Amino acid sequence: MAKPFKVIQVGFGPMGQLVTKLLLKRKNIELVGIIDIAKEFQEKKISEFLGADIDSDLNVTSDLERVLTKDIDVVIIATSSFFEKIAPMILEIVGVGVNVISLCEQLAYPFDFHPELSKKVNTAAKKQNATVVGTGINPGYLMELLPIMLTAPCEVVEKITITRMMNSSKRRIPFQVKIGTGLNEEKFEKKMSEKKITCHVGLEESMQMINAALGLELDEFIELPPKAMIAEKPFVYDNIEVPKGHVCGLHSQGIAKKDGKEILKLDFIAYSGDHEEFDSIEIIGIPNIKQIIKGGVHGDVGTASMVVNLIPKVVKARSGLLTMIDLPVPCNTANIWKE
Repeated sequence: MAKPFKVIQVGFGPMGQLVTKLLLKRKNIELVGIIDIAKEFQEKKISEFLGADIDSDLNVTSDLERVLTKDIDVVIIATSSFFEKIAPMILEIVGVGVNVISLCEQLAYPFDFHPELSKKVNTAAKKQNATVVGTGINPGYLMELLPIMLTAPCEVVEKITITRMMNSSKRRIPFQVKIGTGLNEEKFEKKMSEKKITCHVGLEESMQMINAALGLELDEFIELPPKAMIAEKPFVYDNIEVPKGHVCGLHSQGIAKKDGKEILKLDFIAYSGDHEEFDSIEIIGIPNIKQIIKGGVHGDVGTASMVVNLIPKVVKARSGLLTMIDLPVPCNTANIWKE
């Protein structure tokens, strides 16, 4: 008999709330708990934050242990971009034998930058027959998994160029703050050096995943410092004021080489303004392939969907710390139920 997947979500910030809304829409999912330590959420109904049309009596709590039981299928972690920050919680969850899906960018491919921590999480997950995976729209899909899949009909792959061009004014406020929108160049550079803004996290993880999937044996990975994009005219969007000459976004670039030859080039460009949006992948090889998604994929909607659609895949997956290249081909899973 088909049953819904039982899910707990940790993290109820702006991105987390988008995930929650989608979880509640899915008939094949039973959301049994929302966890967040922020005082403004404590013991309040999630409908107070998601809107009156949300039909749920769930309250936000700070006590994961209270709701974490062996009959939970997946815990979604929507908190930090950094693996070290969420690792203790992952270990707690897999210790009960429960699977983890996280939005954490560094978890998308953590093995090269956090080898010991990756090994620890992998061992703990395997011991309790649990699965851990990091996903999202980027990293997780657009700038690594999709390019990897596009190489399937190629006899030879010589170079891959991936570009994500976004209008950041269409994204949530925390994302705009993350990329420095509204700062002058001096403050942008200062906050970057102090790590008070993270800019985009995940380019190196994307390159490492492509390298592993295709067996490229690349020997040099370079992530250039993010370059500020400067507003040519003043504008205001969602209470963020951007004077002319101030930062309206950024351009991040990652390059990977083998024997000095450039094999991978990833450009992440996000800034507010009236400009074209797209996601493009160009493969130089036999044959050459170029794919362009006109208008691009909305990052917030795409990330929430990637996480929720992955639930049935992760429940059926082998145990351990996995990545998107270890799972079956991702797809919409709204009609897939627990067996």
